[in-house]
Amino acid sequence: MPQPLRRDDPRQAGPYPLTGLLGEGGQGAVYLGHDASGAPVAVKILHARLARDEESRRRFLREVDAARRVGPFSTARVLAVDIEGDRPYIVSEFVDGESLQQLITRDGPRDEGGLRRLALATAAALRAIHQAGIVHRDFKPSNVLLGPDGPRVIDFGIARALESTTLASSGVVGTPTYMSPEQVAGQRVGPASDVFSWGIAMAFAATGTPAFGQDSIPAVLNRILNHEPDLTGLPGDMRDLVASCLAKDPDDRPSADDLLHTILGHAPPAGAAPAPTPGPAPTPTPVRPRPVARPLSAATTADPGSAVGPPAAPRHRPFLLAVLAQIAAGVLTYASAEWADYGREVTAEQGRNAYGVTDGPLTWAGAGFWAGVIAWICLGTAAAVVLRVISFRRARRDGRRTA
Repeated sequence: MPQPLRRDDPRQAGPYPLTGLLGEGGQGAVYLGHDASGAPVAVKILHARLARDEESRRRFLREVDAARRVGPFSTARVLAVDIEGDRPYIVSEFVDGESLQQLITRDGPRDEGGLRRLALATAAALRAIHQAGIVHRDFKPSNVLLGPDGPRVIDFGIARALESTTLASSGVVGTPTYMSPEQVAGQRVGPASDVFSWGIAMAFAATGTPAFGQDSIPAVLNRILNHEPDLTGLPGDMRDLVASCLAKDPDDRPSADDLLHTILGHAPPAGAAPAPTPGPAPTPTPVRPRPVARPLSAATTADPGSAVGPPAAPRHRPFLLAVLAQIAAGVLTYASAEWADYGREVTAEQGRNAYGVTDGPLTWAGAGFWAGVIAWICLGTAAAVVLRVISFRRARRDGRRTA
């Protein structure tokens, strides 16, 4: 329900009179307004000031225009935008209902039937958003409104528009509890990032707790990057689906289209084309396959005891291991030979050892010894280089290196 306007709240946004406060978040405050016909609309007045240059404003308008092209499948359509003056605002459909966050906080988790209906509607919304070439970037329970005709997803495309055109930015767009690993790592994100956030939101709807916890931000981000989610309490089939959405590697997650087919109980049709992926600006480009991002620094890493699951496997360094193994083999060979007095069988007639070399620290080092040493070093170095090349190619394949 709308709250009364506060003393410092605006009473007008362009041609839209404002009559109540619907909510307030990181991007701006949302007010109940009315269009020329008297129909209710939601007017979001943005906190951030847009950059003054013309290119930034054009880029913002392109991003919002892309959001306006999203099909009306379980979404609240963007109706208008005005970026003139110091108070830019965006007008969208008014959904007369509370958010999923408010409902779960008040009434507790959804039952299995309610969870399945919610999953179906929100997956359909994500599919429509992705087909328009948009990545939501901030999918969370407070951005799912429960209207009389079913759930509606809001605020799609706005995060991207603000990220690229505001005067000041925190550098990472999204809500920490519902971020994907690639968002936490500051990498470019694609539709798979929304699927990850969707999985966390469904776990919240089913259990009342996000899949990676909701304590301190460093602890939550550490779990997102390095640990498995806590899906205790989800129904069996939904548990498997949500677990697949929470894969660390974006390429291992299903698409929004896959989610719909799975929820409906049948496999995607063979050869079905995936939803279009965002291209160059103004729409974001999907992230290429990447491994789990690096763990947080010691200053921000949570206590291991608070982790939800086992830590990710450490990365190996084949090149360093090869060099250390080569050195260790040489030292071991020399120490073994000295310990066994190898090559010290001296003949009475010659006063020399069996190899024809005068006794000394390396009595067994005959004429061909140093040639063998050089050959051994060359072979070891070649093996180390080969291992290094294999490691480099594997890292590139896994996305550990960015272009």
